[in-house]
Amino acid sequence: MRLFDDLAHGAFLGSALICRRLPAGVVLALWRTLAWLAGDVLRLRRRVVDRQLASCFPDLPPRERRRLARGVYDHLARTMADLLGARPTAAAAAVIVQPGWEAVDRALAGGRGAIVASAHLGNFELGGRVLAARYRLLDVVKPLRNRRFDRWLQAQRRRHGIGTVTVDGAAPAVLAHLRAGGLVSLLLDQDAGAGGVRIPFLGREASAWPGAARISLQTGCPVIPMGIIRRPDGSHVLHVGPALSPAGRTGDEAGIRAYTAEISLAVESWVRLAPEQWFWVHRRWKEVERSGSLT
Repeated sequence: MRLFDDLAHGAFLGSALICRRLPAGVVLALWRTLAWLAGDVLRLRRRVVDRQLASCFPDLPPRERRRLARGVYDHLARTMADLLGARPTAAAAAVIVQPGWEAVDRALAGGRGAIVASAHLGNFELGGRVLAARYRLLDVVKPLRNRRFDRWLQAQRRRHGIGTVTVDGAAPAVLAHLRAGGLVSLLLDQDAGAGGVRIPFLGREASAWPGAARISLQTGCPVIPMGIIRRPDGSHVLHVGPALSPAGRTGDEAGIRAYTAEISLAVESWVRLAPEQWFWVHRRWKEVERSGSLT
C-alpha cells in the first residue's frame, strides 16, 4: 500500500507540473477525459453515485439522473483543472461573493469569531482561498489516507494563507482562534457515523456532525453557512449567509439536533442549485444504511 501511495503521489506531482506548463484549455480537456474514463468506463465509485442520486431524486427520469452522474465526474475534472492551473491567485480574485461580505463582517464585529459551515460543494478549496484572502481562517480538516497527498494539500493551503488543524483534538485550537476573532471553517456534509446526530439531508435521514452547533452554543459565536458554485461560464459564486445566532437556543440533545438541522438545511439549499457539483462519491448515508433505519 505504501508503494502504491508513493507511485500515485509521484504521478500526481508529475501531472501537476505538466498542467502548469500547458494552456488552460488543454489542461481542462485532459482532466475531462480522465473523468470520463473514471466514471463511464472504469466506473470508479459510480455505483455509489448512481444509488444515492436515485434515492435523493426518485422522481427524475433515469436519463436525467445519468446526466447528473456524468456531471459529478465532469465537475471533479473541472475542479482539478482549476486548482492545478497556472494562475490560482487570479482564480480566487475572480470569485463573485453574493450578497457580499456584510454578514461576515457583522458576525466578527461581535468579538467572538464566527464559524463558516460549508460542504464539499463546487470548488470548495477555492472558496477557502477566497476567505483566507480577507480574513484569518482556520480550517478543521480530516487527514487524507495517503499521507503524501495530505502533506501536499496542507502545503497548498498554507501557501494561500489557510491555517489548518486536524479534526481529532481540534478543540483547543478552534476555541483559541475564535477568541482571537477569527473564522473557523467546517465542512459538515460527510457521514458522522454512530456518534453523529440524525437530521434530514436531501430528503433522507443522515448522520451529521454537530460540531458547529456545539461550538456556537458554547462560545456564543454565530454560524455562517456558505457554498461555492461554478457557473456555466466557468466563473464561481460564493454564497454567504445569512448568519445564524445561538441566542435563544438550548444546548440539550434536541436543541443541538435542531440547530445542526438548520445549519445543514441552509447549506443544502445551495447543493440543490447545482447537485452535480456536490461530492456524491462519498457514502453520505452510510451510517443510516448500516443501522437499517434508512428513510
